[in-house]
Amino acid sequence: MMNKIKLAIAIFFSAWLFTSSLLAQSPSWDRGTFGNVGVVGQIKHNSIIIDDGVYRLSPVAKFTTPDKDDANFDLLKVQQMVGYTLISINGRLMVDHIWLIPESERPLYRPQF
Repeated sequence: MMNKIKLAIAIFFSAWLFTSSLLAQSPSWDRGTFGNVGVVGQIKHNSIIIDDGVYRLSPVAKFTTPDKDDANFDLLKVQQMVGYTLISINGRLMVDHIWLIPESERPLYRPQF
């Protein structure tokens, strides 16, 4: 009986660790993480156009893809859908973080017409 309890506890603990490690590695595409969603129109050295908005990139801006938490901005392309957060520095809105939204998840964020 005691061995069964130990086995059950070991299985539960292993499953819990496995699940929590997966959640920690997976990027969160939840709308709560980023407040804005749009399509990249143009990318320049220190600025970006998303939908109709022109924004500067903050000096510490970060780009996240489903595969890489800290991806190079060179991977970001025009016409890709992204989630992003804005910060205000000296009264200017700047993009602080951009998340690439995979093609398969686009319908979850914007209705297709």
